[in-house]
Amino acid sequence: MNFMLLRPGMRRASYLYLMVGIMQAFYLPFSSIVFRDRGVSFEAIGLVGAVNSILALAAAPIWGHLGDATLGRVAAFRLAIFATAIGVFAFAAGPVAGIPGSMLAAFAGAGIVPLLDAIGMERLAEVKGNWGTLRAVTSASYAATGLVSGVLVVAGGAFLVGPLYGAGALIVLMGTLGLRVTHRRHRVVSEDELEAERSELAGGNAEIAVAGDWRDRFGTVSLAFAQSPKLLSFLLLSLLVNLGAGIFYSYGALRIQEVGGNAAMVTLSAAISAAVEIPFFLIGGAVALRFGMRAVYSIGLVALGLCCFGYAFDFSPFALSIMRGLVGVGYACTLLGSVLTVRAIVPLQLQATGQALFQAVSFGLAISVSSIVGGVIYGEIGAFPVFVLGGAILIGSVPFAWKILRVDAAATTI
Repeated sequence: MNFMLLRPGMRRASYLYLMVGIMQAFYLPFSSIVFRDRGVSFEAIGLVGAVNSILALAAAPIWGHLGDATLGRVAAFRLAIFATAIGVFAFAAGPVAGIPGSMLAAFAGAGIVPLLDAIGMERLAEVKGNWGTLRAVTSASYAATGLVSGVLVVAGGAFLVGPLYGAGALIVLMGTLGLRVTHRRHRVVSEDELEAERSELAGGNAEIAVAGDWRDRFGTVSLAFAQSPKLLSFLLLSLLVNLGAGIFYSYGALRIQEVGGNAAMVTLSAAISAAVEIPFFLIGGAVALRFGMRAVYSIGLVALGLCCFGYAFDFSPFALSIMRGLVGVGYACTLLGSVLTVRAIVPLQLQATGQALFQAVSFGLAISVSSIVGGVIYGEIGAFPVFVLGGAILIGSVPFAWKILRVDAAATTI
């Protein structure tokens, strides 16, 4: 299956997934700890995180519409990469503690993942490929680069984040030169026709998002809900889950810093998490076929919850870094379950919009709430109640996931 990534139709997509992981490793692990080093309070960090998440919430469907209906996925992806690089440069340079730059990076960065997935899934359709295998490439490159980026930032300071990210963005943009995506006309079809189309697609995890004659109006979001009756309940589940997970995503790095860790230790923890993701992305599809999509997703919830409970206690920075391997399990299982669920319940012509809605709710709306609430609790009371709350939400979401995610894994995996 891994040779699939080297086939002529997949080499460009594999390259993009590889380089996006490298690029993101120069920025994502550092945002919260750089704010803290610049004297920003926990409450203010939570507020900034909330604002950035709201920006991502607003931006995600816009990027989905640009990719599905107006610019096309490749052009929209290039624009998202370029704008995000500008934001990261401004963050690293530090005007107003880098807050305006982080806002631009949040807005533009909301388009990178769903657009990349839409491009990658279309390539997967041609080679009967598996999305988990492709996504594991990003985890591997992120893990390897994280070890290097932490050392570089500790040695050279936060300013290096900007040029390092910019260099990665330039390499990603070079990889899009000459890239073409096939478009098909959009038409409203019956559920039977949609199911037949899904069954005929080459590749169990392949997704195709295309633009059509409705490109001149901002209608892809409403179309996705109108043609996907199960989408709303899935998004509500994602909202609940990421209210808990968002506490860790917002404050996990700060917790390592609080118990004595530095930027290198934070990136070590991120690298461990990303490395653990790899096998779970590779085997997740097979596990879903054997035990069901909800089983994969529930395993992820339990792993994330246990990690949150562990972070409530005053372990050493190294112990917390090792413990973050549970986040690798949880992130891989919940992301795989989410992406493939959207693949199964949203029409193929609207996949970029469907994936963007998932990203917006999960990493936009949910994170904005958890950042504010978590920041207030962390600043006023401390780490213990914050991480216990996150763990309780995650473990408590398992029954809801078991009920909602009744999705036929055979429709999404090979």
